[in-house]
Amino acid sequence: MKSPSPKLIAEALAWLMPHISRYSTLPTRAYAHAAYDAKPAAADPVRMHALEQMEWLLADRASRLGYGHQQIEELGRQLRSRPVIQTGPHCYLTFEPDAFYTHIFSAMGLRSHKDSWYVTHLGSTVKFQESAKKGPGWLRLGGQHFNLFGLSSRKMGRFSVCGRHAPQRFALTSAKQTTIASQLAEQLKRALPDDEFLSAADAIKTANQSLWPRFFASDLQLLQFDDLDVGDLVAQHLRDPSSWLSSTLFGPSSFAKRLLNHFTSFDCGQWASWAKTTTDFFWHFSGGRIFPLRLHDGLFLNESGTFSLQCAPEALRQSLNEGEIIPSMLLSFFVISILPGLRVLGGSRQIVYYPIMRYALLSTLSEFPSPANRSLSVSLESDQEPSLWGHRTISPGRIDPFSLITQLGCHFERLIDCYGEITLSEAWGSLPAFTGDPLWQTLCERFAKDTTFQDRPIWLAGAQQPEQDVIRPSR
Repeated sequence: MKSPSPKLIAEALAWLMPHISRYSTLPTRAYAHAAYDAKPAAADPVRMHALEQMEWLLADRASRLGYGHQQIEELGRQLRSRPVIQTGPHCYLTFEPDAFYTHIFSAMGLRSHKDSWYVTHLGSTVKFQESAKKGPGWLRLGGQHFNLFGLSSRKMGRFSVCGRHAPQRFALTSAKQTTIASQLAEQLKRALPDDEFLSAADAIKTANQSLWPRFFASDLQLLQFDDLDVGDLVAQHLRDPSSWLSSTLFGPSSFAKRLLNHFTSFDCGQWASWAKTTTDFFWHFSGGRIFPLRLHDGLFLNESGTFSLQCAPEALRQSLNEGEIIPSMLLSFFVISILPGLRVLGGSRQIVYYPIMRYALLSTLSEFPSPANRSLSVSLESDQEPSLWGHRTISPGRIDPFSLITQLGCHFERLIDCYGEITLSEAWGSLPAFTGDPLWQTLCERFAKDTTFQDRPIWLAGAQQPEQDVIRPSR
């Protein structure tokens, strides 16, 4: 399939997110400012409870990192007044290009509001290698690919970075090294923690916390959380019998199953593959690997029939605490964003699947019209731009980020200023994250010739958008 042109990608992007057209010719810092300019969700008991739970998780993780009481209080104030988190990069070291340039964009937006906390979710159920020599287990230095943990290709393709089946330590190995690449690897290795960690995700998060004040933005406090942390958050929800997760989502009704049906109904036709439920709400977590679960007659079952779990709050909470299951992406977005009302800044695919998640929830709520569900629906429908494109908004340069900072002396502050001045369309360049994606290739192919794309998708029809921002695609 031929890759679509950046121009066609930009048109399709603006069709899905009309506000993009307003910012494409403005300095990137203008869009970064807007991305972090979210408003609190309309008052609702379910969402207020979810926000309190999210605050608990972040405060707990900040405390574990040694942040003081006043700093944690400021974190809570920022979360309530400007509820935005970054959800784009997977569990990458900060010098991985996709992560690095997203950090530049986020730092740009946070500084424009004089905020002090940078909160980011790192997807850690991903494998070490996501494509050829790319993924959390790889890093490019001086033109060479380095294996972060020295794992075999078989292990990198089988295990998730969050797996705690075997201890991990930074290795930075490479089959072929130039003198410059070897020097860079040695320099970086001296900056990385020389410890053994329960998982690669723990190692990467610890390393990022150490690298951030030294090479990045010392005036911004970095706070990362991953899928295991989200598991603790879900367990905290389920600890309370009156919480929405306990009483409704995983309660005695068929809400969970109906929600899955609504979500998977999009996995056909023109939006096929965008809203796949690879697993139902949870993954089975075993031996460093994740396995899909299916909800059937009130039980979560794995494909081999060797694991079953009752779909009931206490059983799920206990299984989460014992490390047997881990939340799916759908459930994760429910508890870190949709319910607490936090805007998420994500990548090229999140632009599509996140609003479908919200639409599926609203559709299911309408079928279970309790007072609590009606109140939740009203609040959700009033959200303005609950998700924005905020990952890979800046195309990576040709030089690897570690060389850029340590060899060429391009300080992180200077990069923020430089990229902030150029227009957004210049910053996003050839939109490589879109042009190389088969789903976007198919979308753009249909977008260019299919008249059914004249109207915005049903799951965006009710989105809160200023009327003057809505554009129609040019033909």
